[in-house]
Amino acid sequence: MIDLLSLPSADEWWRLVIVVPAVMAMILAGEGARVAFRLPSEFTRKFVHISVGLLIFCAPWIFTSAIPALVLAALFVVMNAVAVNLGLFKSMHGTSRITYGTVYYPLAFLILILLFWRTAPMILALSMLVLALADAAAAIVGETHRHPITYRLSSDKKSLQGSVTYAVTAFVVLTIGLAWYPSELRLPLPEAALIAFVAAAFGTGWEALSSRGLDNLTVPLSTALVLSCYLVPSLGCDPRQFTAGAGLALIVAAGSLKARFLAPSGSVATFLLAVVVFGLGGWKYSVPILTFFVLSSLLSKTGKAKKRASSDLHEKGSTRDYAQVFANGGIPGMLVLASAVVPAVEWYPVYLGAVAAVTADTWGTVIGMMSRGRTVLITTLRPVVRGSNGGVSLRGLLGAAAGSSLIGLSALAWVSSAATVAIVALAGVIGSIVDSVAGATVQGHYRCTVCSKLTEKRLHCNAATEHAGGMRWISNDVVNWVCAASGALAASLLL
Repeated sequence: MIDLLSLPSADEWWRLVIVVPAVMAMILAGEGARVAFRLPSEFTRKFVHISVGLLIFCAPWIFTSAIPALVLAALFVVMNAVAVNLGLFKSMHGTSRITYGTVYYPLAFLILILLFWRTAPMILALSMLVLALADAAAAIVGETHRHPITYRLSSDKKSLQGSVTYAVTAFVVLTIGLAWYPSELRLPLPEAALIAFVAAAFGTGWEALSSRGLDNLTVPLSTALVLSCYLVPSLGCDPRQFTAGAGLALIVAAGSLKARFLAPSGSVATFLLAVVVFGLGGWKYSVPILTFFVLSSLLSKTGKAKKRASSDLHEKGSTRDYAQVFANGGIPGMLVLASAVVPAVEWYPVYLGAVAAVTADTWGTVIGMMSRGRTVLITTLRPVVRGSNGGVSLRGLLGAAAGSSLIGLSALAWVSSAATVAIVALAGVIGSIVDSVAGATVQGHYRCTVCSKLTEKRLHCNAATEHAGGMRWISNDVVNWVCAASGALAASLLL
């Protein structure tokens, strides 16, 4: 964290007075070029993107105190937010889609100042430089290539040529920076290249998956995360373990895509989460989540004939996309990161509770849908169609308990007692029950205007459905986030 007692000198305040008009001049120059030469706003936006990024790269040399840099970042967060909403300075943010990328840009700078200004300014500078150069190069190549190979992982369309350009540019920038940046953290060229490769791969995944300008936040923060794992000893990360974890994450993601456990977006999301879990957590954290992922994926592929009857009730199938991966693994991933940042807290049982909850939910759902027994709504105990949101059955509850218990047993080598295993199993079941209650009450559900069935889908029988209950913005993915958080909270309270 920064030392707020390090107050800026009068000279630094004057430098801030000079820097702010300099940034505004770059923005006005881009706007002037766009109007005078009738250039596409996307192209001139990248001029501003790169020039401002190069200026930010020099910030640790311009200011000694972090306070002027924080003021600069906060000022442009506010100014850019106002400009986006008023439609000003299209050379900065005049894209064909609604985006707050110009707000995320200084916000990323502000966050990195708070984290690294005093301890590792090299990480701050290089992370922002990757955003300025690699992200801009990817956009320029993708938009100017005559025959781009396009793909869509989230709401934005990306190009393969742009993604490759990002990866190569990020690798080159980071290799040069890590080997020649004037800092005590400077590395030998082979080691710099290895770290740059891991960071470039991790950042490429985030750039490909991010949409609506969010890559201006995810790219620098993900780059900084990888660099800090190698360069900040206080984080307690084993560099060899992190490198091996990144390799294992790539194998798991690629294998799952080939086995059709995951959609392409789900494969990328799995790689990003697995790098954090495997790289920071080691086998202790990896074994339980691998147990969940592999066995739950296999279970979800069984009984297809029986599940087909209820498949039209659910928005998504058993091949998980990125939203489903993050819904199930987001809370566990954040808990692994928390264990690295705050090692004094015992995070492991809480992590197990989150994993046990999503396992219990998955097993209970799949086994319940294959059951021939009676299914009732958890809030009223009235019979419902098998597979309905909030529906529970005896076999489904037993399946949830079995899945949750298996997660506790998978961690037996790292927990203190059998009682902890039992608590984890109970926390998982509690999480799955919370999931069912949320599915029955607040999750949005819709009625088909053709066949009158209740469903999660907005389109059914080739016709738009009508809202029948719950909150529109609460999807099954949101409920799964609640499930994982409930399991983590239950484990924490029970322990």
